[in-house]
Amino acid sequence: MNELIRGNVPDCLITMAKLSFFTILGIVIVTLLFISAIPQVTAGLEGFMISQDSNEPDIWEWGIEGEPELGQGFDVWANVSDQDDDLKNVTVQVIGPNMTINNLMTFNGTFYTGFVPAFPNDGTFSVRIRAYDLENNTRTSTLVYIDFESNPTPTIDPSVTMPIVVGSSVGFMVFVVGLALLYDRRTVPDLEGL
Repeated sequence: MNELIRGNVPDCLITMAKLSFFTILGIVIVTLLFISAIPQVTAGLEGFMISQDSNEPDIWEWGIEGEPELGQGFDVWANVSDQDDDLKNVTVQVIGPNMTINNLMTFNGTFYTGFVPAFPNDGTFSVRIRAYDLENNTRTSTLVYIDFESNPTPTIDPSVTMPIVVGSSVGFMVFVVGLALLYDRRTVPDLEGL
């Protein structure tokens, strides 16, 4: 029978029929695999909801130790926690003229601590803390602004300089008056010869 079909039908039609059959078979298999990969919701799972962490980490307090306004590097500490215990990292961010730093802080058992090098140039720098959890929820602290001037003009505090200036001026005046009196006694004119 196969010989009979082959004899009456050209080879290209047989090849086309085979190709069509395998194409349809492939589409059916891919469709079945696709359908089986879709998660099935059963009656027993009604009301089931996948939870997602939407709580941001908490920055309770933070501070700076050192004197960055005098051109020194400084330490930063922060008390940070997360309700879901999935805190990923805590960074100190410094933004200023010609400078942006994002330094990762390390946990020392109580606080997160980090170090920021001295500012490279004059200007106003903002410092803040950023905390991230594993779901990329972020909490940002308030900004602290630091003004740095490498060669500041000295400010005169009148409560300190006024007593020093007045006291030294009065002392110098007493000294000059005393010298003038001594000089005046030495050069008394001889009135007997007149």
